[in-house]
Amino acid sequence: MNLFHKLINHFVGNIAIWIFYGGKKTIDEVAKNDNSFLGFIIVIILAFILFYSFK
Repeated sequence: MNLFHKLINHFVGNIAIWIFYGGKKTIDEVAKNDNSFLGFIIVIILAFILFYSFK
């Protein structure tokens, strides 16, 4: 299960960086760097937003 969470964090982090560059860099260039920490932060923020929006 830990590998699945790392995969989600990498995917979310890479997509966030790709959107930040406006698609000017290819996803292959973005994926060369480790963006899992950024993905983890984004997943945590989205989880808090979803958790508190349904209260």
